[in-house]
Amino acid sequence: MNKIVPDPPREIFERALSHYLQPTSAPSFTVHQDLSFEDALVQICDLLRCAAATAAGTCQGLSGEQRHMAGATEHLINNAKTLADRALDCLQPSS
Repeated sequence: MNKIVPDPPREIFERALSHYLQPTSAPSFTVHQDLSFEDALVQICDLLRCAAATAAGTCQGLSGEQRHMAGATEHLINNAKTLADRALDCLQPSS
């Protein structure tokens, strides 16, 4: 039986395997092992604030269903930020 599609060159095959099975790049985001719970919450609040601003900015250029989806994303991010802010408040001693 004749093959319709020939085998790829061995070099291309090896390069593809090494790319997917052995990534050489470091992760784009890591967390230091000594990061405290409170500092992690502060960072979470900051990241959520930035994500909400990004979602709000994205809404401006959209219309219809896409605008609704971006608005819903912004709403969910703001809810998560409110909960993270409350958790952070609970950690701080009351005077």
